[in-house]
Amino acid sequence: MSGKKIVLRLEQIHHFSRNSEILNSLDFNLFEGEIHALVGNHLSGKSTVGKIIAGSEKIQGGALYVKGKQVVSHSIQKALKMKIAMCYQHQNIVPAFNSIDNIFFGNHPNFFITKKDKEKMFNRAKELLERFECNIDLDKRLYKINELDRQVINLCRVLILEPEILIVDEIGENMPPGKLEITYEILREMRDRGSSIIYITSNFKEVFKIADRVTILNDGYRKATEEIEALNPMKLVDLAFETSATPSGGTLSDVTPLIDSYQESIIDALPIGEILVNNRLEIVFANIKARELLKIISPRRQLMGLERVFKFLNDSEFFELIYAIDSGTDLTLSGIRFESNILKIVANPILDLRKVKIGTNIFIEDVSFDYQTREYLMQAKKVENAASLAAGVAHEIKNPLGIVQNYVELLKLDQQAEESFSYLNSIEKELVRITKIVDNLLSYTRTKKKEIYEPIKINELLDEVVLLLEHRFSRKDIYVGKKLAGDPIVLGDENKLKQLFMNLLVNSIEAVLEEGYIGVSTSTNRQKQSVQIKIEDNGFGISESIRDEIFSPFFTTKVTRTNIGLGLSICQNIVESHKGAILYSSVPGKNTIFTIVLPLIPQKEQPLPSP
Repeated sequence: MSGKKIVLRLEQIHHFSRNSEILNSLDFNLFEGEIHALVGNHLSGKSTVGKIIAGSEKIQGGALYVKGKQVVSHSIQKALKMKIAMCYQHQNIVPAFNSIDNIFFGNHPNFFITKKDKEKMFNRAKELLERFECNIDLDKRLYKINELDRQVINLCRVLILEPEILIVDEIGENMPPGKLEITYEILREMRDRGSSIIYITSNFKEVFKIADRVTILNDGYRKATEEIEALNPMKLVDLAFETSATPSGGTLSDVTPLIDSYQESIIDALPIGEILVNNRLEIVFANIKARELLKIISPRRQLMGLERVFKFLNDSEFFELIYAIDSGTDLTLSGIRFESNILKIVANPILDLRKVKIGTNIFIEDVSFDYQTREYLMQAKKVENAASLAAGVAHEIKNPLGIVQNYVELLKLDQQAEESFSYLNSIEKELVRITKIVDNLLSYTRTKKKEIYEPIKINELLDEVVLLLEHRFSRKDIYVGKKLAGDPIVLGDENKLKQLFMNLLVNSIEAVLEEGYIGVSTSTNRQKQSVQIKIEDNGFGISESIRDEIFSPFFTTKVTRTNIGLGLSICQNIVESHKGAILYSSVPGKNTIFTIVLPLIPQKEQPLPSP
């Protein structure tokens, strides 16, 4: 068990607007006592998710569950009764009312408001607004106060309800930093008291400040759900936001001197990207490779603002680049991540014959392979060390386990009460299970000097791998369905096949939400002398745009810091080394199925069963 209670769940939500699908097969869950960020681009559908939960948008397809019960005919009134409230992106206030009437609108303590009720309302409103450091005349109508104070009152309207599930939509856009920090404090206090908050934002920096988990949406699909502590910021941006460069609308009146100095055809033939920048920090030319690496889509002979093309740099890096261009100094930025590439950016001044700076050359080189190879080797060394340590610990555990098992056997030989004998059997059963896990761990970490291909019983191997990953399944309450048919035997390397199935199962674990489903099945085709192993899950699927790349080395869509994108590439290599094939099918938002086909050992060559 994960130990986390799910208070709200969306299953396979579809939503349409004007013949356009806003949400497609969306799954989402919310834990009790968590702040869950919902991020995505402008058309990702994140606000629609909030409105569906708050009852202001109807459920057109799929299901909503609150505290385990399906909600039918949802509405705002029903949501409020279930202690669900939403602070909308656009202010939901009445300008002709004063602050108290707005804060308590639709939530008066009694139908007939007494003098005592008014006093309570005044004090509660004053307390909330003072928390936000707002000095407002509570009797003043809202159209007479400033925009920032109106935004605070808009938030106070839902805070006064003390909701168990609170949805806030893009409140960071209209709040100054000081009041936003106060909002964060209030939301954390609510979380600590057991409330659950969905924090909708387009600003990924807010995610790291406030959230415990994040779900990333893009074009109506759920791309990933991850805990913040495991999140890779660059991959979050890649998945959630489309980065594009747009023209600044400049002219070419001063481009000619630079272009004449550097023959366009020669620059375009360079194997690395080159960008020419004038002294006004405008890009006047970018060669073919630079356009490819930085995804520049503006017309070739149109000025572009530097900030539009290099907005993937963080503030410190961008200021370094600006300073180098402005001061005419050399600069090298290494290890810069942009989408799936790692770039090296070098800036050098362009001087005329009088040694006067007339512009700047910026070279962009894709160093992904070298950088990621080094990173992979470092990661592999860490994994090797961890495996060695795990093997040592497992070996040390195995010895006392054997002693404990012997004593249990001795106790069973004595005459015991029936209840005590039952307890001893349970202890023995668990000890056998622990021993099996330790044996599997030792087998998996045992290194071999060379590949040894031997008869492998696939179903037994799959049972061992599932057992090794049992703790990962239980952490997310994942149901694992096994349908292992027959007794297929292949010729293979045991450790490599274990790695193959572990990689695929770990991918499935990371793709599904809590209480998800993973299926493991085998079937044999005697006519073709092959076995099919299928691993399926009901995770977020694989989008059409990346299907040609998923087996490429270093390609990854995962947002965790530790993932470097070699899992499926290694899987493909292992399968091919066993003269097999790996195939997959996927429906985004619904499921993914990986199928591994391996040749069987012919019947006459299969080992005889043990006597």
